Amino acid sequence: MHRLSRILAYGLAGVPAAIGVWFVARFAYVTSDTAIDGASNAFLFGMLAAGAYAGPAFALAVAANDRKRAGCVIGVLAFLAIVANWSHTAAAIAHRGAGIEAERTKAATALADAHAELKRLTDEREAMTFTRTTPEAVQAARDAVNAAERTRQAECGNGDLRQRGPNCRLRETEEQQARAALTTVAEAAGQTQRAAQLEAQAAAIRARLAEAPAVKEGDALGAALGRLLPVDAATASTVQQGLVSAIVELLIAAALALPELLKGREAPAQRSEARLPGHTESPAADLAEQVDEAPGTELAVASAPRLADEASAGRFMLACMVRAADQETASGIIYNRYVAWCDAQSPPVVPLEPRTFALQFAARCKRAGIKTRRDGKCIYCVGVALVA
Repeated sequence: MHRLSRILAYGLAGVPAAIGVWFVARFAYVTSDTAIDGASNAFLFGMLAAGAYAGPAFALAVAANDRKRAGCVIGVLAFLAIVANWSHTAAAIAHRGAGIEAERTKAATALADAHAELKRLTDEREAMTFTRTTPEAVQAARDAVNAAERTRQAECGNGDLRQRGPNCRLRETEEQQARAALTTVAEAAGQTQRAAQLEAQAAAIRARLAEAPAVKEGDALGAALGRLLPVDAATASTVQQGLVSAIVELLIAAALALPELLKGREAPAQRSEARLPGHTESPAADLAEQVDEAPGTELAVASAPRLADEASAGRFMLACMVRAADQETASGIIYNRYVAWCDAQSPPVVPLEPRTFALQFAARCKRAGIKTRRDGKCIYCVGVALVA
């Protein structure tokens, strides 16, 4: 995969990763008691999120660099980070509308209380049976009592039996009837006043309910899932939030790991498992054939003395060769450099003859995981470069 394309891919994948890190870090900050605790928790949550997102890409890159054990360790750490960060993301998603949910719950509770109070007032009013009475009717009944009392006193005197008239008993009965009528009217007047109070209170509540904004459903998706699935709305909402957070986690991690995966697909010659035309698992045969058959290869030593340094090939590889994933070097150039390196030693080292060097070099390449490929009659060592 071209370097610029990889940089672009990482840049694009890094945008959702940065948003994800900020999302969980902000959740850690706003749910902490103090600013210091919030900053500390935000750093820890953010670092964990960064490891969850970038860990798979690091594991693939390390494994591709022939460090498979280290890649496995990093992969396990990345998996643990993904699991932990998944819980943080799920909690952050659940907490994202906590303030609005609290206001909605408060408003819904207030509306429920208002409806309950309205029902109580309505039920009490409907249970009342009385005759509406005005204050004037009460006053009239009171005047009637006063008149009956005066009439009774005039007819019956002040308790002296000698002053009782023939209609005293009748006047006493009339006074009692007037007082009973006053009691009835007074009770009706009290019921009338209470009914008016109940009606006024109910009217005020109805007006408040009419002006109150509608309360939206707190979790419409959870309620819908609760109707579709054999679980309650709260459980369905929790499961849905968990799935969303897990999918987001994996998508971001996969996006960051994608350049490493695509690099292997686009440059199969750099993978140890690749099979290109002319590729072989026997570097020794390739290198030996290259030394014998490649035209135009200038070898500094055509036939070396038999007392050549047998360990010089390994020392040369350690001193002059480095891994370079995006480079490859022709075998003839490597041998020419080997001969020059032998001459530059103090004292000079007798170089190995080409076929002996090829066999030793190929064996060491096989142990180190260095592969070769053929391009026509030229053999290249893949993933290595010569240093100055």
